[in-house]
Amino acid sequence: MSTSPIIVAVGLVMLFVAGLARGFTGFGMGIVAIPLLSLMMPPTDAVVIVLLLQVYVSLLNFRTSVKLCHWPLVSKLTVGSIVATPLGSWALLYMSANMLRLCIAVIVFATAVTLAAGYRLKMIPSGWQVLAFGVASGVLNGLAGMSGPPVVAFFLAAPLSVAVARASMIMFFLISAVLALLPLAIFGKFHLWSMAGSLMGLPVVLLGSVVGTKLYLSSNGGHFRFISIGLLVLAAVLAGLRAFGGFVA
Repeated sequence: MSTSPIIVAVGLVMLFVAGLARGFTGFGMGIVAIPLLSLMMPPTDAVVIVLLLQVYVSLLNFRTSVKLCHWPLVSKLTVGSIVATPLGSWALLYMSANMLRLCIAVIVFATAVTLAAGYRLKMIPSGWQVLAFGVASGVLNGLAGMSGPPVVAFFLAAPLSVAVARASMIMFFLISAVLALLPLAIFGKFHLWSMAGSLMGLPVVLLGSVVGTKLYLSSNGGHFRFISIGLLVLAAVLAGLRAFGGFVA
């Protein structure tokens, strides 16, 4: 692990930005934090730390989010994601991981462009259609550890208020984080260092989340949508760069 003061300082800044994004939109912590933390420590440790931070920070908005969350949608998305995650992992055994990541980058970017053009669903989709978004989330999670884009795209396009969409994403990613931590713990990837690292980063992330939440409360739906789509674009760029780096290597 790198202990350079500059790297550590940059890492703390990125954790603050991750908390800021999470506080404002209800998602985005992994998109922002994991790439840089992976430069400082093994990727698995970075993932565990961010998942733990996701759980901690979600408790900050838990009471409000539980009340506003659209639970029928979140439950179907969660079931689809759980069922399909092993499919994504299986695909990695038989297909080029870098080519798959490049395809993911293109799909996520195309989704962001479609949403930026103003595409909206006229009504809440049927149960099977919602489940399909959950399946897409699970497949991407298994392929690239990126479960967020399909769910974010769904809530940005659904005919829901910003408050309900944000609360639903907070609860979905809280549940996803807990479910993701369980197998990591079972297979011995959950270390005391991970817990200590998450606790060290917690004050910075909490500060960012509080600031992000205040900015959200003083903003309008247009700001929420703009920043959320921007985070989708960032996810696409990071997935593309990871694929490109793999091709070069």
